[in-house]
Amino acid sequence: MYRLLVFTLLLVAAPVVSIGMISYYIASKDTEQKVNEGNTHMLLQNQMRIEQVLKHVEMGAVQYVSSSLVTDHLYDDLTPDDFVTITDLAKGLYNLHSLSGVADTHLVNLEHDWMISNLGFTKVRDYLEPDLLSEYSGNPKNLFWLAGGTGKKRGGSTEEEAPARETVRMVVKLPMIAPSSEPKALLIIDMDEQKLESDMTPNEQWGNMYVVSREGLPFLTNPGSVDLTDNILIHLKTLTNSGGYFEADGMAVNYRVSPYNQWTYASINSIESMTKESRKIAVITLNACLIIFVIIAAGAYYGSRRMYSPFRRLFLMMERYGGEAAVSRQQDEFAYIEDRFNSLFRTRKQLQTQLQGQRGQMREFFVLKLLMGQITESEFTYKSETYGFAGKGRSMGVLTLQIDALHETRFTENDKELLLFAINNMVGELIPSSGMLGNVLLDQSQISILISDSDDPDACKAFLHQTAAWIKTRVYELLQLKVSIGISRSFTRYTDANHAYTEALEALKRRISLGNDIILHYDDMKLGSGQRSSACVSLEHFEDDVIHALKVGDSVSTAGHYDRYVEAIMEKEIGFNDFQMVMLQLVNRVYRLVNEQEGSLHSLVRNQSILNRFVKLHTASEMTAWFKQEFLPPILEYMRERVDRQYINIAHEMVQLIHEQYGRDLTLDTCAERLKYHPVYLSRVFKKEIGVTFIDYLTDYRMKMAKSWLENTDLKITEIAGRLNYTNATGFIRTFRKLTGMTPGQYRDSHSSG
Repeated sequence: MYRLLVFTLLLVAAPVVSIGMISYYIASKDTEQKVNEGNTHMLLQNQMRIEQVLKHVEMGAVQYVSSSLVTDHLYDDLTPDDFVTITDLAKGLYNLHSLSGVADTHLVNLEHDWMISNLGFTKVRDYLEPDLLSEYSGNPKNLFWLAGGTGKKRGGSTEEEAPARETVRMVVKLPMIAPSSEPKALLIIDMDEQKLESDMTPNEQWGNMYVVSREGLPFLTNPGSVDLTDNILIHLKTLTNSGGYFEADGMAVNYRVSPYNQWTYASINSIESMTKESRKIAVITLNACLIIFVIIAAGAYYGSRRMYSPFRRLFLMMERYGGEAAVSRQQDEFAYIEDRFNSLFRTRKQLQTQLQGQRGQMREFFVLKLLMGQITESEFTYKSETYGFAGKGRSMGVLTLQIDALHETRFTENDKELLLFAINNMVGELIPSSGMLGNVLLDQSQISILISDSDDPDACKAFLHQTAAWIKTRVYELLQLKVSIGISRSFTRYTDANHAYTEALEALKRRISLGNDIILHYDDMKLGSGQRSSACVSLEHFEDDVIHALKVGDSVSTAGHYDRYVEAIMEKEIGFNDFQMVMLQLVNRVYRLVNEQEGSLHSLVRNQSILNRFVKLHTASEMTAWFKQEFLPPILEYMRERVDRQYINIAHEMVQLIHEQYGRDLTLDTCAERLKYHPVYLSRVFKKEIGVTFIDYLTDYRMKMAKSWLENTDLKITEIAGRLNYTNATGFIRTFRKLTGMTPGQYRDSHSSG
């Protein structure tokens, strides 16, 4: 009773203390995690809010400098007399002020030294420092943001310098489409620092928010925040990651480095305030654990007495009927009861007899554990007599049988497990029990452990080959199935069966180079030392050819490149595992190609699990057939639809461009610049979709317009030639006569007389 009570109290104390400590640890970590997650979330919100404002301003600025008014007059030598142009340019600048956060704008012409801003039309050098303008001009980017001090302004002819302002500034170098270290003009937009700071969300729980420039200087923060310490600033300045968390000077710092402008957004909170709730949790957890311990200890005492009572009654009953009272008083209750129950286990022989009916299942289970390496030599030797295994010292070997392929038989993949079960039963009937340790089904394979009558390895090898050939022949005769069998090396220790099973599987994997319907011994394999390391070298260009053919939707080219790709792999004489990895790499590249085209590989292959289907392919021929019959065809169809739709859109845009600008100097290069494609690509697309070349179509359309003017107007032939962008009438007349068989004058006369 005493030991039971002490043990129960120990059982109570251990879980209560453990639960209390774990609860406190989890709660404190959850609190810190939630605070950090809240900081990260708030940090992301502030970053997105500020960058949204900056991007809106950037978009407005690009639209402004891209307008026809700016592009037509920005680089002119304007004077105050050009008040209409200046007013129009200023209106666009004033419109930028309507964007959120914009405080000031400057349109600067560096070439002719004039500037339009809130101050009106002024000289550039009177209000902006030359060094500052040189710094902006030397920036490698055409559009960039600056944070912190943005320079000094000059005050009139005295060049009185005003103090530098802490603000955010965007600079656009013009022209944008022709990058140069010496721009002709600049668009400068200053942001309202107070407006940006007002958008930053302050929160006492989540801490203060800061924005730090690329130089490591904080220039934006929410109202009411404190200054950052030098240690935190140094840490923020030396960041190498895009985001993370660190602690310094008693503060917890969450930060994100924006890829948009390389500014660092930081959320800083006091560690003491973060752990305040954790200390409360510790006190509450301690009190709760004490209360729970007292309650459970009282219940343990009561329960121990109740649990002890049946043992006590059992002990008294055994003592009364056992006739060993003197001995029982020298033992505790459990020891005495244990002695009495030992007599029940003397019936083991009788129980073993009852288990003989289930000997076959237990034997198969034991063989499976042996193949998996889950049993020791001593344990197997101990059980060998019970399950009738062979005596130790006889040579053994493992045969692993796999079905080669079912696509050319009357069976389907769904019949594979049933066929393996039939083959397993067939092998069990063909080979006598004295010659086989056991046969099982494991992972799409039929495995047999055979026992040789001879201890000679060569004789054992010949026996294994003969048995494998017999099994292979009988399977084909009865099921018309072609199978391959891998044979391991001989062994004498039972625990070597696991290694022999691995050898037999490795032998089977050589089907990738030797073909199907084979029997291969592990010793007959040729495993070159340098083959695996060089198996996947110099195959990328073959993959690129397959991917390129897929991009253009060419099924014939895709099949040809894929066949050459497989031939190149097979020439490496690699193992099955390496072949499987190379093929999986090609599947991954196809997956990325479809994603780039905004498609879904999952839906293209009829919602099948590609990976599950892929790992069930055990031979190179199965993989090749799957690629060419199931995997590639739907992707080719999808890519052809994408290419055709793209060709039609591009050709339509080019025709529309000809109809609108036939009177200008229109060439393929002009179309390429407008449509953002290479001229050679546009020429090929136009010829494919329209049926004629770009030049022929443009010339034909111009001649149609010339015919219309000759019939319906009194325009001179030289005027018509000029409208159609011919430098002289002679070239126009020559082209017109070539296409119509007569000169423009003859054409007009014939239609006038008609």
